[in-house]
Amino acid sequence: MTVLLEGEGLGKSYGGVRALDGVSLRLSAGEVLGLIGPNGAGKTTLVDLLDGAQPADRGSLSIRGRKLTGPPSRRARAGLARTFQHPHLALDLTVRENVLLGAAAPKLAGIGGLVAGLVAGAFRPSGARFDATLHRVADALELGDLRRRCGDLTLGEQRLVEVARALAQEPSVLLLDEPFAGADSGGIAAISAAIRAVRAQGCGIILVDHNVDIVASLVDRIMLLRSGTVVFDGDPAECLASPEMQDVYFGTGGENVVA
Repeated sequence: MTVLLEGEGLGKSYGGVRALDGVSLRLSAGEVLGLIGPNGAGKTTLVDLLDGAQPADRGSLSIRGRKLTGPPSRRARAGLARTFQHPHLALDLTVRENVLLGAAAPKLAGIGGLVAGLVAGAFRPSGARFDATLHRVADALELGDLRRRCGDLTLGEQRLVEVARALAQEPSVLLLDEPFAGADSGGIAAISAAIRAVRAQGCGIILVDHNVDIVASLVDRIMLLRSGTVVFDGDPAECLASPEMQDVYFGTGGENVVA
């Protein structure tokens, strides 16, 4: 299979704390990789390094064989999209406007600049292609009334909008950081269906979530982190039954405080 995303020897430290220590990964087209581990294992730090929210101290990244560097806006243009552990939405904007930010971000200046443009009235995504993308992802995730202000939504609804915004980028690699937290059963079902759909289209997905059962039901492979290192990488069922899994979640070893 085509390798979409590859990382070698990724490391990140905060003072004397090693949040990640020599982590390597490979993600292929149409593959869903589950990233699990207790609080402090380094999951969100790894996602931050992949999307450029934080710089790696060491190691290398490539997407489709090309070196991946720079801020999130550059990585969005390279085909990478993400959601966040705590939703990053423009709360004063509508559902429609937030999703359209995703459709426009890879083509223009990234999410940050587009939010400022929307608020100032300087940018209004429009056109048949934008509208088609908007309605495709809105219908898939059952977003409801697109005129609602995102600040008036529940946490679960905000997560749906953020997933929709990421999907609207039409990425080749999708990073989902805790997409199910706060979602009701309908939201979980909608996000799960969306993951299966984009996977079928050849998108590679990294799924981070504390609900190990949901992760195992959706992924092809699980990577288990502990204290910034990979202690298991393989079949989901084998991971859940492994001594490494038992030790990480039920053992007595301490964890770092970095998420």
